[in-house]
Amino acid sequence: MSKRLGTLAVVTALILSAGGQEVPKAEVFTGYSFVNAGFPFSPDPAAGNTTGFLHGWDLTATVNANRWLGIAGDFGGYYGSPTKMELFKPANCVLCTGNVTATMHNIHTFAGGPQLSIRAENLMVFAHVLVGGARVRADFSGVAGSATDSKTEFTVIVGGGFDLGFAHHLAFRVQPDYFRTKILDRGQNNFRLSAGVVWRIGS
Repeated sequence: MSKRLGTLAVVTALILSAGGQEVPKAEVFTGYSFVNAGFPFSPDPAAGNTTGFLHGWDLTATVNANRWLGIAGDFGGYYGSPTKMELFKPANCVLCTGNVTATMHNIHTFAGGPQLSIRAENLMVFAHVLVGGARVRADFSGVAGSATDSKTEFTVIVGGGFDLGFAHHLAFRVQPDYFRTKILDRGQNNFRLSAGVVWRIGS
């Protein structure tokens, strides 16, 4: 019986300790981002899709309503110009087999939405769903025709991550995300992994 009471006392103390922690009014994250970006080979949908690696930055500012809920604004830029080529035969053209080449120059994203957090003493785990826009610049050439796509389309970013505190106002963040882009009116899947420093303001 005494052991059960002791365990209950420890658990209660931990819950009260976590509940009494100060919550920062805002948190600002900035860091490096790696993106595995999807993009089409050609204006002809039959040529299919490919992927390439981009490198860049991510900046997120979150205003906290309470210890569980905040509103996040996310901005990012990813660069690298990966170029992919394949042999392609357009439909209904026997003698048209040749190369198609695609280059993904860059992606810029801006999005916002709710963020849910679970906080412990030096650890915060969070998840978010953000909506906004993604501006993509890509070039295409080859037997299926040439095109340049450079416009802003709707995007949704779904993901989360964790913050590991190492000072009163500072934490290290790792944040994996999935987001959608649209190139040549066709949807593309992208994976983003960001890592960097969080500044906690007003705690």
